[in-house]
Amino acid sequence: MLTDPSDRLSSWQGGNCCNWEGIKCSSSGHVVVVNLRNPNPDEVIINVNKELVLDPNNTSNALNGTISPLLFTLNHMQYLDLSFNNFMLSKLPTEISNLTKLTYLNLSNAMFQDSISTQFSNLTSLRSLDLSCANLVIDLSSITISLTLPPKLDFGSLSSFISYGRLSSPNLRWLEGLRGLRYLVLAGVDLSKASESFHWAKPISSLSNLKSLQFPYCKISGRIPTGLLLNLTKLSILEMSSNALTSSMPDLLSNLTTLSTLDFSSNDLDGHIPYLPQLEELYVASNPAMIINLVSMFSVPWSKLTFVDISFTGVGGTIPPSLSNSTSLTFFRADGCSIQGLIPSSITNLKKLSVLMLNDNNITGQLPVIMSSLTGLQYLSLFQNRLQGQIPISICQIPSLEYLNLEWNELTGRFPSCILQLPKLSYLYIQMNELNGNMPLSLFQKSRLDQISIGASGLSLEIDDQDQPFVQTFQPMILEFTSCNMRGEIPDFFSNLTNLTILNLANNSLSGAIPYWLFNLPSLSVLDLCMNNFEGVIPSTIQLKSSPFPTIINLASNNLQGPIPSQLENVNVIDLSINNFIGLIPTQIGEVPGIRSISLSGNKIHGPIPESFCQQPNILQVLDLSNNSLSGTIQRNLGNCKSLIYLDLGQNKLTGIVPKELERVTSLRYLDLNGNEFEGSFPTVIENFQDLEILNLASNKFEGRIPKFIGNLHHLRILVLASNCFNESIPEGLVKLENLQYIGFSRNNLSGPIPENLDGLKTMMKRQNEATILGYVYSLKFTGAQLEIVTKGQTQLLESVYSYNTGFDISGNALTGKIPEKIGLLSGLPLLNLSHNNLFGLIPKTIGEMSSLESLDLSYNQLTGEIPETLTLLDFLQDLNLSYNNLSGRIPSGLHFDTLYQDGTAYIGNKYLCGAPGGMNCSNNGPSITETVENKYDQENVLFIVVIFLGFVTGLSAVFLLLYLIDDNWRNMYWRAVDRIVLKIVNSES
Repeated sequence: MLTDPSDRLSSWQGGNCCNWEGIKCSSSGHVVVVNLRNPNPDEVIINVNKELVLDPNNTSNALNGTISPLLFTLNHMQYLDLSFNNFMLSKLPTEISNLTKLTYLNLSNAMFQDSISTQFSNLTSLRSLDLSCANLVIDLSSITISLTLPPKLDFGSLSSFISYGRLSSPNLRWLEGLRGLRYLVLAGVDLSKASESFHWAKPISSLSNLKSLQFPYCKISGRIPTGLLLNLTKLSILEMSSNALTSSMPDLLSNLTTLSTLDFSSNDLDGHIPYLPQLEELYVASNPAMIINLVSMFSVPWSKLTFVDISFTGVGGTIPPSLSNSTSLTFFRADGCSIQGLIPSSITNLKKLSVLMLNDNNITGQLPVIMSSLTGLQYLSLFQNRLQGQIPISICQIPSLEYLNLEWNELTGRFPSCILQLPKLSYLYIQMNELNGNMPLSLFQKSRLDQISIGASGLSLEIDDQDQPFVQTFQPMILEFTSCNMRGEIPDFFSNLTNLTILNLANNSLSGAIPYWLFNLPSLSVLDLCMNNFEGVIPSTIQLKSSPFPTIINLASNNLQGPIPSQLENVNVIDLSINNFIGLIPTQIGEVPGIRSISLSGNKIHGPIPESFCQQPNILQVLDLSNNSLSGTIQRNLGNCKSLIYLDLGQNKLTGIVPKELERVTSLRYLDLNGNEFEGSFPTVIENFQDLEILNLASNKFEGRIPKFIGNLHHLRILVLASNCFNESIPEGLVKLENLQYIGFSRNNLSGPIPENLDGLKTMMKRQNEATILGYVYSLKFTGAQLEIVTKGQTQLLESVYSYNTGFDISGNALTGKIPEKIGLLSGLPLLNLSHNNLFGLIPKTIGEMSSLESLDLSYNQLTGEIPETLTLLDFLQDLNLSYNNLSGRIPSGLHFDTLYQDGTAYIGNKYLCGAPGGMNCSNNGPSITETVENKYDQENVLFIVVIFLGFVTGLSAVFLLLYLIDDNWRNMYWRAVDRIVLKIVNSES
């Protein structure tokens, strides 16, 4: 039984089937064509949450149900197309083998699920066979929407999404009889089992008439079966992308002289690209081990080459001028290839070029002014390079330009406003540059742009004449104006933007109340107004429109007041943090279907955490209620949030213990409970969080020992347990965590020595890349960590933790022993604080090897000896504190070291340290301070021995004198007592 939403089968009535829609008959009245292809296929969309969704603008026209066996009694049929329907994961009809006259068969994306064996073996007349299981895909995962910080997302191969309606084939022997095949498409068919055989492709080699062979997303592994493919002398298209092929591209492919399209992208190939002069289209993107020398490649003519995609391969070097010799090129893409140098001006010789993409490289210099000669250019994308200079006004002379992306460069000067008047331009991205000047908002209203992103470009956007009439042709889908120095209120004409899906006005100086009509725009799915000066209340009901993107409300960092809205519809992410919201957390907010992220931190809300949070089922992944006045305990129902990756309840008034039910949240990566009144021992539930990267339990009432299992949390990067009552020693396993970058154990009762073997702290051994952000871009929301660090004796709060905020702080404990010599291995540490302990011995010379050190605090210990000369090698050192120890000798001198604390405050409390406040006075002509101290020690030792000797003699004399004066009985009693004491000592030692 089939259901037909598009009413395609309504004509299937009456006795003459030849008049039915999708049916064609021969002159003799036999049905020869059955075309039930979905005329409007559902587009499968990968959204930024790494999920498959259907295009909400499409109404499904797919037939649903199962196919009647009667269809396969039409044994004169030559053409059958059932593609892009939904046959409910049913098996391939066995009766299909009766259609022996079929020349065309298309069952692609029809939601069959079966193992292919002999169903098609009898169809020896077939010329075209398509059994694809990979639906038409629109990949939105690469779209960057800057909300708080721009995400950089990588979702890998699409094959992981192809799970429904998958066909599989344990081998390809069923192909052997189909000698007439010219077109074979098995996209998404699982061939993993088949490809385990060395000769898995042998049945294909017998298809000598084959022109097109397409096997993408088939889980094929091993080498390219070149020898078997060489028999396909008529092959024009070879596509084996998104598999697991591991060999080099063989030079023998050049023997396939009819080959025009070659696609081996998204595999694990290495080696180089062989010279294939007849090739028209080449796709080898996402093979990072493949080395491509563009100079060598284009030193020979590729006269027919039109499409080239070498993205994310090992290119390096520069773009050679010889690229322009391939005058047929229309499409050239080389993203993420480490290309350097200038864009050669000769590229303008590529008169047919319509797409040029060189994103994520190290290209420098200016855009060629003569770019205007590329009159057919439609798509120009150069984001994330190092381009400098001005945007050439000559771009305004490219009338065909539809897409322009120059974001994340170092471009300067004014933006040529004439670009906005290009007749076909729909997409403009220039954010993250160093442009200057003002741009009236009215300039954009006169354009036909569909997506605009100019955030943090250096431009100031002026909200000019509000009274001018609205231009109806201006109906953008995306407006991204972050950090554009916008002032005043949100313009009224925004209320006419009926297509607006994403509006981002973050980090400006906008003020006034947020107009209620903004929440009612008919297409709005993402609204980001964070970091402005908005005030007043917001509606109690907020409804967003469904979208391929996560639906987001971000009003953080404003001056908004009133209660938290209680009714949220179609909201995936809500961020109301750092405002003045008051009252209780509404019960309903935890019950919103599809809610993924809730951030209410930094407000004035109070009361308990609602029990409505984490009612099953739920998909909540981010919950941030920090910096409020919440009270009570952690509700046990939070254990139902099995998708939770980020939980921040810090800086509240929560009490009690961490409930055992949280152990079910095994996906947790970020846990912050700092600044509450939790008590008891270290929470044992944390042992279940094997993916945990950030743990902050500081400023609570936890006590007891730090458990050994902390050394099993191998992903841990930040561990903060400061200001608790933890005791006993630091677990040895802790210093074996290779990813650990911050240890904060200050102000506890820890004792024992610092662990000796620090060579397991691999991340602390290298200076980190300051451009790398530690945290998560989840649903386009940056969730960073907060840390308290102590420098110059003052506590500082780091709002966001970057990968270079590494540190080692175990101050304010009762640790003993020496500072380990291996401390010098931690050369990536900027912060080392061992102060206020009972450490003794010398300062290790190896500290001078900690080349990244910016803050060193060893104060309030019992360290002795001289300050190592190696400390003068620490060029980045800014904060130094060695005060209140027993250091001696001279303070070492160095060009940078001499500038630190010339007032001597870093050395106070070391009375034998030359030049320290209250220390010894040194003279260049006298003995060294070390000799002086040693002499003083010698004098003091001699005096001490003399005094002890005199005291001993005096005391002994007094005893004998006393014994002499008393009678014999007292003398005998005394010596007997002495004998008993000596006897006890001897017996105890033996």
